[in-house]
Amino acid sequence: MHITCEQQQLAKGVQIVQRAISSRTTMPILGNILLETAKDKIKLAATDLELGIQTEVPASITQGGAITLSAKILADIVSNLAEAPVEIKVGDNGGAAEIRCESAEFEIPGVPATDFPSIPDPDATVVATVDASLLRTIVRQTVFAVSTDDTRPFLTGVFLNLDGQTLRLVATDGGRLALRSTELAQGGEQKFGVIVPAKTMQELARALGSSGGECAIALAENHLVFTLPEIRLVSRLIAGQFPNYQQVIPQSHKQRLQLDTERFLRAIRRAHITARDSANVVRLSATDDELTVTSNTPEVGKTTERVPVRAEGETVQVAFNARYLMDCLSILETNELVFELSGPLTPGAIRPTGQQEYVYVLAPVRVYA
Repeated sequence: MHITCEQQQLAKGVQIVQRAISSRTTMPILGNILLETAKDKIKLAATDLELGIQTEVPASITQGGAITLSAKILADIVSNLAEAPVEIKVGDNGGAAEIRCESAEFEIPGVPATDFPSIPDPDATVVATVDASLLRTIVRQTVFAVSTDDTRPFLTGVFLNLDGQTLRLVATDGGRLALRSTELAQGGEQKFGVIVPAKTMQELARALGSSGGECAIALAENHLVFTLPEIRLVSRLIAGQFPNYQQVIPQSHKQRLQLDTERFLRAIRRAHITARDSANVVRLSATDDELTVTSNTPEVGKTTERVPVRAEGETVQVAFNARYLMDCLSILETNELVFELSGPLTPGAIRPTGQQEYVYVLAPVRVYA
């Protein structure tokens, strides 16, 4: 193999695909990136057997071929090269790669491409096409609520549901739930619901942040494929039955609060300072125009702050996990929000003002006076 490509493009490609690599793998080959030539380009790929990421870099191909190289070493080398053409040569035996850029020369060991696990190329059917910016927002507003408890794997991913032209993403860890829906310009006739691993969705959000245009979502038997103009993510799906999330969303409330999103977030952050050593508990109590936010840890201190609010209904005194509140408030994209409360032991619901497409349901914390 003998190829030449631009340093900036190669560095970008390596950075993209290495995100699929797990630091906990017991298979050394999974720490490598596959480099494979094609017409006027070089294909880069990495996988942890659950998620595969592929991209392409324009290149001048003198001799075709393929090899796998350590992702860490390759990334360190390429990112530190000058912004100039990079030449990569691999001998016929495929044992090592020579990397040259201006006056710098490296020789690093490689592993034959035949030892690299193939990233599935499933016979997938495109089921939806979504604007990249919109999809990134939808993912960010839900993925943070997934569970990290591996004993319940069906909660460690995001439930992706397509019903005609309605796309829904739902995530829950049992104590909170985030749901975002959107209407697609073109919907398919196929109806389905699958659970996508959280890592896939996190990496998808990163990829979407640097990509314009649209993202095609394709479904195969055990995989979901996300295709962007320059990046392709292939993900295994999580087996299991996702909970009936509709039953969790409150249908009524006793008190309705309308708040400035950023003002409320800052108040919760400050209250969290004295709540860290007491299970992150913050207490809320609102009158007609004032919400009192308090936290108290005897060994640390006490915080009290009053936030302007427009409140309707009877006063509800309730406590929540401050971190769970901050997770939601920090990703809302509206200046105001509505917080619906039903009681000290009943879940509350946060919705962006004027946007019924998103709801965040949060179970209260039981506190004792």
